[in-house]
Formats: sequence, C-alpha cells, structure tokens
Amino acid sequence: MFKKIVGVIGFLAFSFTASAGLITDTTNGSFIDETTGFEWMDFGINNKDTYEYVSSQLDSGDEYEGWRLATKNDVYIMMANAFLGLGARHENANNHLPGSVYVNDGEGSVGSVLYHFTDIMGYNRELNSGLNSEFQYSFGLFAGTDGLSRIEMHRMTGSYYDLAVNDDAFIMDYTNYDSKATSTSSSYSTLLIKNSSVTSVPEPPTLAIFALGIFGIASRKLLK
Repeated sequence: MFKKIVGVIGFLAFSFTASAGLITDTTNGSFIDETTGFEWMDFGINNKDTYEYVSSQLDSGDEYEGWRLATKNDVYIMMANAFLGLGARHENANNHLPGSVYVNDGEGSVGSVLYHFTDIMGYNRELNSGLNSEFQYSFGLFAGTDGLSRIEMHRMTGSYYDLAVNDDAFIMDYTNYDSKATSTSSSYSTLLIKNSSVTSVPEPPTLAIFALGIFGIASRKLLK
C-alpha cells in the first residue's frame, strides 16, 4: 500500500513540475513573468490598434492607462524565462544577437513543449480554421536595437501541421519594422507591461509541494 501511495504521489509531483514554468496565467487577459513581477498584456487584445495609437494611450484616463511599452530588456528577459530550458528540440539563446532567443519543437506525436506558454500568452490570428493545416500566430512589436522589432510565435494545431511542423518562438531584433507602427493589420500587437497587481492562477510547483506534503503525512502514518 505504501509503495502504491509513493508511486501515485511521485507521478503527480513529476507531472506538475514537468510542466512548471516562470510564466503564469491570470484571469485578466494577461500573464505574469514571475522572476520580474511584470504583468504582460495577452496577444490579441490591443492588436485592434496600431503601435502608434497604443503608444499614445498610456497616460492617465487613456485607453491603456497603467500600462507601459515593453523595453528591449523586458522582452529579452521574458522570452528567455518563457522558452529557454524547456527541453525544446532546438534552442538558441543568442540566435542573431546576444540574448535573441530562438526555439522550436514539435513535429511528432509527443507534441510541443512550447504549447503551454504560447497558450498562456494568446495569439493574434488563427488561419485555416478547421483544416489539417490550421495554425495560430502572434506578432508583438517593441522598441528594439534599431527601431521597431518584434517577437513571433507559431502554434500548429491542425492534425497534419501538429505532427509535421514545429511550433516556434523567437525574437526578430535584426530587422527594422518601423513601417508597422501605423499598420492597421490585426496581426500585430504592441507589447505592454506593468507591475503585477493581480493574482496568478495556481501553478504546478504549488501543486507539487502539496503532493509532497501528502506524501509526508502518509509516510508518517504507515511507518508507525
């Protein structure tokens, strides 16, 4: 009996910690980087507005009051915390510039280790809905090394794409996207952050600790 309890709790603890990360979801259309305490606006919220408009709406009483534009440093840290160390098939912490993250994973029945975090962050558009080539993508604009830059994420959800094409996430800080500042395309979000004031959804590490607590109680009773 004791061995069964140990096995079940061990499995639960592993399951929780295996999907643990530093990016946590909220119920407020945002996600939190636990290492910095910054709250990020989900993709697909301000993509109705241009970068130029969003930038003008950050003062008191404006539409995006309380938020600020994410800096290059903010973006680099958040992307590293979200995607490095997950065990992705390909991982490069310095793809084109120092700190310029690039990861991809998937292309098989096991699925992508990136899915958890792309799901939390949301997406701008979904293409080929209902087809085996269905996918979701996110573009986020920020002030980079030389003008506007962007992060990009692709999440393959169609039956064929999910098996045959990798999910990926990366920073594109080596091309100038200033022309997108006035773009009315819903494909582009403006990356906004603020100091976190919301409670995140309970994360896997908390559940793992709870499981270990149960394990301790059970072991004490069975060893008496």
